[in-house]
Amino acid sequence: MRNVLAIVVCLIAHSALAQTYKLLPPPGIEIDAAVRKGLQARVDGIQAKLQSYRPSNERRAGWLVDVKVLVRAVDLALSQNLFYQARQTQQAVALLDEAERRLASLPQADDRMVWLGWDRSKSGQVQTVVGGFQSRIDDSVQPVGVVLPAGFRPDGGPYRLDVWLHGRGDSKTEIPFLIERMSKVGQYTPENTVVLHPFGRHCNAFKFAGEVDVLEAVDDTASRLPVDRDRISIRGFSMGGAGCWHIAVHYPGIWFAANPGAGFVDTIVYQGWKEKQPFPIDAVRQKLLRWYDVLPWVENLKNTRVVAYSGEVDKQRQAADRVMDVAADAGMSLEYVIGKKMGHKIDPPSIAKISGIMDAWARDAQLVSREQLVSRKRIDLVTYTLRYPGVDWLRINGLKEHWTRSTAQAELVGEDGVKIKTDGITHLTLDFSESGHCSTTDLKVEIDGDQLLVASQAKEGGFKAQLIRSEDGWFALESPDQRLRKRAGLQGPIDDAFCDRFLFVLPSRPATHGGVQRWISRELDYARNRWKTLMRGDVREVLDRDLTKEQIENNHLICFGDFQSNQFLRDIQNQLPIQWTPDSVKVGSTTFDSSSHAPVLCYPNPRNADRYVVVNSGMTFREFSNVSNSRQIAMLPDWAVIDVTSEDTGLFPGRITAEGFFDEQWQLRD
Repeated sequence: MRNVLAIVVCLIAHSALAQTYKLLPPPGIEIDAAVRKGLQARVDGIQAKLQSYRPSNERRAGWLVDVKVLVRAVDLALSQNLFYQARQTQQAVALLDEAERRLASLPQADDRMVWLGWDRSKSGQVQTVVGGFQSRIDDSVQPVGVVLPAGFRPDGGPYRLDVWLHGRGDSKTEIPFLIERMSKVGQYTPENTVVLHPFGRHCNAFKFAGEVDVLEAVDDTASRLPVDRDRISIRGFSMGGAGCWHIAVHYPGIWFAANPGAGFVDTIVYQGWKEKQPFPIDAVRQKLLRWYDVLPWVENLKNTRVVAYSGEVDKQRQAADRVMDVAADAGMSLEYVIGKKMGHKIDPPSIAKISGIMDAWARDAQLVSREQLVSRKRIDLVTYTLRYPGVDWLRINGLKEHWTRSTAQAELVGEDGVKIKTDGITHLTLDFSESGHCSTTDLKVEIDGDQLLVASQAKEGGFKAQLIRSEDGWFALESPDQRLRKRAGLQGPIDDAFCDRFLFVLPSRPATHGGVQRWISRELDYARNRWKTLMRGDVREVLDRDLTKEQIENNHLICFGDFQSNQFLRDIQNQLPIQWTPDSVKVGSTTFDSSSHAPVLCYPNPRNADRYVVVNSGMTFREFSNVSNSRQIAMLPDWAVIDVTSEDTGLFPGRITAEGFFDEQWQLRD
């Protein structure tokens, strides 16, 4: 029998202070040994069938994910001890029954929705189905629920798509999520609208990998169902409202509307840290808070429509109130519905009012789509990091300084012109290759007072060009700027590497110093288990000597070991900005004893500048963050030096003796 509590025991043993903070997900109840054995036998049997199954065509092979997601839910509950109520063993049986039905009926299946359980004879009713998609981050199969409207037809549409982000539930792991999504239609079921319910990696307010999962779930649903890409909205309540706020301000160009309800918009005020801070909110932490704090990004909501909701007496009302104040200061007027005498709940009159507003906006978006006005006329963009680089045809490729406010306002002029005003931006791209704007080969660009006639660099139809700012002003690039610099998708900090496809690279030899080796082993185990439990993911690993060219090309490499024990780190050490020898760790002009210190960092991989190499770190938010989603913030910048003789506090992997951000050219600052 598997060691059911292995992950929980590892997390508790990991730190003397770990028990100060609750585990997330929490440990489950003990279930009957015979029931456990029976469930495990069924899981193993179905997984064996899946491994040997050979679909008759490629299309059906893609459907296997909808079987795997059900089996994985039960397997994780068994291996991580995540049954919270006795009845959940019967729910596990139901999921395995459905998995076996799907697998057995797959050879004869013609329509995916029918195969998933949609009933044509009940097409006049709202119906629910569950399935999954394979994450590009870690290949794990992540669950989703889909609500199909009354009158739905697989060959109908295109349908409006609403994305609904669920609230927090510490024990709402895969089994309860899937069971709920099989039986409940949710808060809103608009007419002629498909509603998508992403799982979002459990309790993380749809940040980090949870954020990426939302976007991947949208793409997966759009590939399965006839949905209208111009009528996709983002909605949610409580934790889902917080996720809705941040996804709306960071990706405003995707949504025809956003409908956040009762969700936090920052950490310090929500946690009550203005008076007393649990750790110093120093310059580094202040910058890192700008990743997910909503208020600095509010002006991006000019690029979509918003109807927010708060209960009149809900203590969480302060979040939306503060967004409204920031919006008003920026000359914006957002719709705001307040439920009379309501606490943390949406009342029926508010539901009706919000539904009417959203329906009207959806009709507007449908009219715009039918008129084929593909390019929006104006874009107002605020960013603090190239993790969020653009809207529609405007993309920022370089900043003067990360984590400082940078802006761009761009407006189309006539058929072949654009006027742009920037602040804090060094590189940008104009891309009309997928729209009808600028059918000519040249574009008249007025940018910060400079007048340019820019030729298209697109290899095929449409217009696309890159602009760069020099000391003499803006000019067009004839070829991409390939110099080492921070750019979209490769801008840090460390946690950013876990928002895209990554691979753990393990050392084949021990580190030079025993104390450092023990710390590395501890951090490796912690990173593995944190990803498996909190992020509900799979960890892909390779031994350093077995690393392939294809793996280097397609993955961020998360390397554990020192620059002698890990072969890959040893091979690239002279190309990294921090030196780590058997005697010392050298950061710029500062030297640390390597018998008691270890660096953690992210940096462009010298063997593949489109991907990171990360040294000795998983996600940087630790057990302290389990208390609240608002605490799940990046805790380390681009690099840090850790005293490995100090204790893990649940906040950091040890005492930080030095830390910082690389500059825009990925160099150390003095």
